[in-house]
Amino acid sequence: MKISEVTFGTGLPALFLLICLAIYTRKKVNDHAQIQQQNHVPDDILTTTIAQQLPVSAMGLDKLTIESYPMTVLGESKRLPKPCDATCAICLSEYKPSETLRTIPECNHYFHSDCIDEWLQLNTTCPVCRNLQESTTPIPSSTSLNT
Repeated sequence: MKISEVTFGTGLPALFLLICLAIYTRKKVNDHAQIQQQNHVPDDILTTTIAQQLPVSAMGLDKLTIESYPMTVLGESKRLPKPCDATCAICLSEYKPSETLRTIPECNHYFHSDCIDEWLQLNTTCPVCRNLQESTTPIPSSTSLNT
């Protein structure tokens, strides 16, 4: 057996296989590009469609309900009924004397009034226990803890 017979016997079929593989790969890439082009949606249409599906109003509580929740001016001792209520769970800041806190009546959790007001305008749950808050009858709006 001569070297040229071996080259012909394995070299030509290998070359033919490489050419076929290159043609197949090129066809698949072109097909994929054509499918992508057909399915392409312009960004401005996609953004407009999503914006149209979003609700216009927030899903939180109304202002009257939020304002009906009791407010507390924190005294120098910073003592609250629950020892774990030393920081606002929304902004994660520790309470300071003379700050105004608001309490959620259903679960009795305390928060900075500004923090919880903003939270409840967007959400109907307590940020700590996730209990659902509903519109309630007005509650006395001001107390003071100065002990």
